[in-house]
Amino acid sequence: MSLVEVAKLDQPVDAASRFGDPAVYLVARGGTVHKFVASGLESEPVLNISDLTEGKGERGLLGLAFSTDGSTAFINYTNLDGDTTVASLSVGATGEFVRASLKTILVIDQPFPNHNAGDIVVEPSGMILVPMGDGGSANDPLRVSLDNSSPLGKVLRVDPRDGRYTILARGLRNPWRVDLYDDRLWLADVGQGEFEEVSVLDGLSKIASTAQIIDFGWSAYEATKVFNKDQTSSSHTPPLVSYKHGDNGCSISGGAVATAGSLRDRYVFADYCSGRLWSIATDESAPQMTLHFDDLDSPSAVVRANENLYVLSLSGTIWQIRN
Repeated sequence: MSLVEVAKLDQPVDAASRFGDPAVYLVARGGTVHKFVASGLESEPVLNISDLTEGKGERGLLGLAFSTDGSTAFINYTNLDGDTTVASLSVGATGEFVRASLKTILVIDQPFPNHNAGDIVVEPSGMILVPMGDGGSANDPLRVSLDNSSPLGKVLRVDPRDGRYTILARGLRNPWRVDLYDDRLWLADVGQGEFEEVSVLDGLSKIASTAQIIDFGWSAYEATKVFNKDQTSSSHTPPLVSYKHGDNGCSISGGAVATAGSLRDRYVFADYCSGRLWSIATDESAPQMTLHFDDLDSPSAVVRANENLYVLSLSGTIWQIRN
């Protein structure tokens, strides 16, 4: 297994593929989407919303997904007021984004400039899933993550037709990257000062059909350790995997399930601080982390597009994991 550099891009944070299209669409935090094909990265972006966002800190254009038929793109970005904005655009048959068709679906107030999360995924039903951070600062100061009256610190299931949403999960701090695979939503939740977490929303379709809200515990807990003693989480679902700050790092970059190759059926993730990349088995209740690479430069995400896994570096490099 090897990491092969395939492209360079300013501040890449996400990648996505669309039905019937061999291209990979790469997201730059500054506000652009770029088309990557076998011959390389196309010179001009297919979408530019740099006038609507500012790509610095934890803000910018942060997430991209496509409808099941590939005709619509959904984006997650922070607007110039710093608020999370979910929007849609039409996409032509050859992958051109129609900027004039941009339609805002949902805007969520962000009280602080960090913990914006930013990912977005599409269910087979056409509903979209939007993970939300706890609003920022530190230590969940507004105590919103376990408060069902706030969308912050949650996984939202959003109807793209009207922006109405239901809450599927709460008790999250900053679920930066998520991956939907085989009716399970994998969440890489950036920790506070001691632990990084991988949590799983299992049986997603069943949860979505009920009023059940899965509780991941923040800020009553950080991983399995009591954190804010004034918060309660009686139904706390602990992370599938957590690791302590130190040599392993300090900020989980988030991952995806491999669907091919030697890592097939393993969840692959990295840490921004240490540059380490691991995988865990998806069919074990207490999986062990297997280290594959070390000292990568500022990995911002591990994503799956067209059945391939890509590792994105905030410093600009995009690698493909190959067997």
